[in-house]
Amino acid sequence: MKKILLILGVLFVAGLILIPVTTLFIGPKMIRVSPPSGEPIGKFDVLRPEKSIFALKIAIPLKMLSEAANSQAPERLQGSEQKSIHKRIKNGAYAWDVKRGEIQFQNQGDGLTFGAPIGGAARISGSIDAKIIQIPLNSTVELGGVVGGKLNPVIAPDWKVNPNLVPHLSLSKANLNIGGLGKIDVTDLLGSSLSGFVQKEAAKLTPAFKKKFDLKGEVEKLWLEAYINELISDEPSVWLNVDPRVVFLSPIDYSNPEILGVSVAIQAETFLTNREPAAPAPIPLPNLQPLEPGTRTDLRVPLIVSMKELNKVLKTEDIEIKTGLGTKITISGIEAQVGQNGLVNLKINIKTGKTPLSRGVSGEIWMKARPIIDYEKQTLGFSDVELTVETRDQLTSTAAWLVEELLVKGIESQLRIDLNDYKEKLDEEVQQAIQSAKLPEGINVSLDGLTIKLADIYTITRHSPEDAPDPGIVLVIRATGDVSTEISQLDLGKKDKDDATTTPAKPK
Repeated sequence: MKKILLILGVLFVAGLILIPVTTLFIGPKMIRVSPPSGEPIGKFDVLRPEKSIFALKIAIPLKMLSEAANSQAPERLQGSEQKSIHKRIKNGAYAWDVKRGEIQFQNQGDGLTFGAPIGGAARISGSIDAKIIQIPLNSTVELGGVVGGKLNPVIAPDWKVNPNLVPHLSLSKANLNIGGLGKIDVTDLLGSSLSGFVQKEAAKLTPAFKKKFDLKGEVEKLWLEAYINELISDEPSVWLNVDPRVVFLSPIDYSNPEILGVSVAIQAETFLTNREPAAPAPIPLPNLQPLEPGTRTDLRVPLIVSMKELNKVLKTEDIEIKTGLGTKITISGIEAQVGQNGLVNLKINIKTGKTPLSRGVSGEIWMKARPIIDYEKQTLGFSDVELTVETRDQLTSTAAWLVEELLVKGIESQLRIDLNDYKEKLDEEVQQAIQSAKLPEGINVSLDGLTIKLADIYTITRHSPEDAPDPGIVLVIRATGDVSTEISQLDLGKKDKDDATTTPAKPK
């Protein structure tokens, strides 16, 4: 019995000794690698300026032009002239009084024509030489015809509008019945005088047209509204900053017979940030630059994504990698921090099963990777993945079989962050921002074919030059579409030159 008890005691003691030994040599090897050394320095120190184009296709219905012309042009033409009417008539003179009908514009494909019917009368006076006596002449001739012309506006780079107005008068036949002398055709006579009168009146209309159709003043309203520095989201906090710099204008488009078209584009530097940026400093409306045909609205908006936000998503991503050795590697708890040279440092928790050659590894390692956008799938991923020096040293001494290539391929092929929900939210924000924009009265905006895509990604050191280092990731969002406006009214009221806005207003 004593012998049995002795054997049991020896086995018990041996068991106590083997438990930690078994754990040490058979359980997973625990490793913990220190973070990479060095200060986090982004690919760029601060946000890279992004150039955005906001292109507006402006449509002015010809019907509205007709209404504007009818409200401005005089309805009655009156004039007189001393001129020889006939060789038998002395002291010839005549006066006319005609009224116009509605002015109508027509699109000819390369310019505009306009016309209005006219009707009235001309009173002709003088003395008929009857050789023996002078017979007084005082007669009336009915007049009718059309007054019109051509209009081919040209907008100069300095915003001056030259209407290139060429008037024209066409009279129906006018005969003067003077008794014994018979009928005299005075169509050309009266037409020449009336045409000269119309030419003089048209010369007065050109500066009035330039003043009334104040294109620069109308675009200046849009220009000042384009300066934006607003908090557009409270949770999370997101500011929108738009800083316009260049204005483009297309030639006038006559392709639609019902409208007069022109495209205006404003180029601006735009970005979103989770910190309030400095307000943009407005500049006076610059001279025009020519606009390339087919230019669409193309907004490139960089958005700062904090590492805290990114890591919330990364921590939910788990990856399994098959090793080919009858086991697998599980990657979880991924966190990122800005590294150097445009890279990010990834801290990952790994766990491997036992293999015939190893009892496995469990713990925390670090890898370096470059954040990239998969343009086809529109996801955030990583390339140029590699182990840090510190991690490689640890694995070489404790888990040489854990081939770096397996980890690299696993991270590059499987670590994808889907941002579709985020893009849909941006889509809604852009739609709402454009449709709720405070545009001048009489301008209606429509947006078609809006497409939101991820365009680029890079790292930064700080949010603005004045800030302390606060490294983060920048996503560049690209929104493209067709923005059209229809002007439903023109402000043709008299404007005092002294009331014109010459100094840009403070942005809201």
